[in-house]
Amino acid sequence: EAVERARRPELYRRMGVADTPAGRYEMVAWQVLVQLAALGDLGADGRRLGQEIVDRMFLDMDRSLRELGVGDLSVGREMRKLGETWQARTELAERVFPPAGTAAPAGAVAELGGFLQKNAGEEGRAVDGAALAEDLFTILAELRGRPFPTRPAAEP
Repeated sequence: EAVERARRPELYRRMGVADTPAGRYEMVAWQVLVQLAALGDLGADGRRLGQEIVDRMFLDMDRSLRELGVGDLSVGREMRKLGETWQARTELAERVFPPAGTAAPAGAVAELGGFLQKNAGEEGRAVDGAALAEDLFTILAELRGRPFPTRPAAEP
């Protein structure tokens, strides 16, 4: 579901996200972070499910790097870089996505929008970071309004 939301054409066409591996990673990462924020409201079961989602995301990233032709000797280094960028995004998400029932901190949308504007685009093309941030906050509200399964769906 996170990947489907991350691949919505309007993110790339209207909001200016780079349709590159880096831009797609940025969108998948933020969709997963929104899911984690919603799952965090469910306590230990939600956090456990969230960890399973993150594990699957990184397994898929490893597979994707290999499909893109990254050599076996370089995959570990690239995955380490992705892990470092993931940590920075996790720290930002923890600051800007409030617990359920509380308002976002002052400036949260602007902070997230500025980050996305800087990191989701490519040179020579403007990214609408504010619209991307608003989109993520809207998705977070929608996710919090529906039940989550206690286990991820089985892979086909």
